[in-house]
Amino acid sequence: MYIQTPIKEKKSVKPNRRGLSNGKPSGWKTKNSLGSNGFKGTTNSYGTRKKEPTQKKKSALPAFTPWKVILASFLIGVCGILYIGHVFSTQQALQEVRQLEIEFNKVQRQYNASRLEYDRLVGPKEIYQRARQQGYINAGPADQIITVKP
Repeated sequence: MYIQTPIKEKKSVKPNRRGLSNGKPSGWKTKNSLGSNGFKGTTNSYGTRKKEPTQKKKSALPAFTPWKVILASFLIGVCGILYIGHVFSTQQALQEVRQLEIEFNKVQRQYNASRLEYDRLVGPKEIYQRARQQGYINAGPADQIITVKP
């Protein structure tokens, strides 16, 4: 079953001022190929020349040919592999740095403990105690003035 809707009339449509020629070329197209100014092409009411299409449009090739897509995907793949390799090597280097930092801190703690023990052994308190045990007498401060008798 074929149903046709009624045609709606538009009341606010302006009349066509181009002058339809009922399927025939317009009057300005059928004029002499030499315009009023003597050049090839037609002229409009302003006296400027209108260019005629000299060449037909060429069929445009697609922007993405198959070999371009294959090349682009190959390059993206290579860059991805390089990036992933770089990430893994960076993570490995970071892990090695952290391990060396842990070892450094451990050795530094051992050094500080040994240094503290050494300083206690050779410090003034230990030296004075050992000197007293061996019979030495404390001379007092070293800033004593010595007077020489003639």
